[in-house]
Amino acid sequence: MKTVLIVEDNVRSMEMLVKIIKNLRTDVEVKTASSLEEAAVLAMKYNIDLFMLDIILNSSNPGDVSGMKLAEQIRSLPKYKYTPIIFITALEDPELHAYSDIHCYCYVEKPYDVEKVSNVILEALEFPVVHSEPQNIFFRKDGILYKKEISEILYIENSRAGQTVYCTNGNLKLPYKPNRKILEELASDRFIQCSRYHIINRDYIDRIDTVNRYIRLKGLRTQIEIGNSYKKKFLGEVMDE
Repeated sequence: MKTVLIVEDNVRSMEMLVKIIKNLRTDVEVKTASSLEEAAVLAMKYNIDLFMLDIILNSSNPGDVSGMKLAEQIRSLPKYKYTPIIFITALEDPELHAYSDIHCYCYVEKPYDVEKVSNVILEALEFPVVHSEPQNIFFRKDGILYKKEISEILYIENSRAGQTVYCTNGNLKLPYKPNRKILEELASDRFIQCSRYHIINRDYIDRIDTVNRYIRLKGLRTQIEIGNSYKKKFLGEVMDE
């Protein structure tokens, strides 16, 4: 499964690109963002295989080139050092900066030539990308930072009483945080929320019982519940792997 992130503030333009991609291949998941903030969260949470960035994300601001700035931020992340970037532009000559400094794969002009855009996207999706995801995660407690590797974390149990991070080398007790905030800070698609109280590392899934709604993790006897309201989304994320 390939993942494409489109960053475009024009709804019609974004919808057209989504339609083009979905007509090209069925094994592509499309993520969309209309702002730098949304794009940054998605880029950290998922492994993106192709970025499509509008150079101008704020048309009310003369001289805006925030898409270029986003591309520079993307290139600064080790896991996206070589990931294809396609610029979306109405500018006459974006190539100089884009190719020499950011190393973009290509650019497409508005209004779109559907055939040309389709061919460029297909070529970019064939580009081999290896994601070197950051391995370390830091947890803060009483002003102290605790470093854990992604591969060490089995699952997180979270309630108003606090959260417990279950690891291969011991457990870590931390204050309560909303699950949404925990997932944002983990910034890795290895972690999935499966119930109101549990976030698991998908790499440790050993067995899923969809009838009785529980998960068995490798090396653990504990059964972790799949919340009824989380079941469909959780199974969808697992099956997308």
